[in-house]
Amino acid sequence: IGKGRYGVCFLAADHEGRKVVLKRFRPRMFRKNMNANHYEAVILSGLKHPAIPELLGVINNRQGYYYVLEYKEGLTLEQWLFERKKVFTSEEIYGIGLQIFEVLEYLHSRNVVHGDISVANVTYDGEKTALLDFGLARYEDGRNIRFSLDYARAANVLLYLLYSGYTGKGERPWYEELPLSGEQKEFLKELLDPESVFEDACEVKQRFHRCFAA
Repeated sequence: IGKGRYGVCFLAADHEGRKVVLKRFRPRMFRKNMNANHYEAVILSGLKHPAIPELLGVINNRQGYYYVLEYKEGLTLEQWLFERKKVFTSEEIYGIGLQIFEVLEYLHSRNVVHGDISVANVTYDGEKTALLDFGLARYEDGRNIRFSLDYARAANVLLYLLYSGYTGKGERPWYEELPLSGEQKEFLKELLDPESVFEDACEVKQRFHRCFAA
């Protein structure tokens, strides 16, 4: 049901027939990153949030090394955008964005930086969102691993959604093409800035609410 540089995900069922995800690591990448493979399991095992897949177990056998993860219903935003060609309404964009910043508030309160927020790693079932793939998640260190990385990637997801209804040629910068208010543009620019002054995820969520609430 999905694949990336580090692994392949399969839809499976547990012994009670419930859907689960088997994330199988690519053997070569698993060996290459031997010193970092544990981060995802360690971080997920310490998290409990409805928008984050629960780590249900680990399998290590002749077929490979797998994580068993809770299955989240819905398509990824990438699938909605590029396969279904969905145009997101302002209300949907607000709802998705608010949920992303809510889960970031939870993660950052536990000193966790997801590190790979993208349209491929956010699912949406028409109402609820979930944040997938914690393979690059790390604990914030104030230097290379910073909360601002998550804010910039979240802003990029919002821009994808905002562009879903765009019919122009795409020849100008987003802040000239998209019909956004001055406050919305300023907020997104701040999020995209690698030297972002934002430190508190609650503050970011509140700013988003003020800028994008219908």
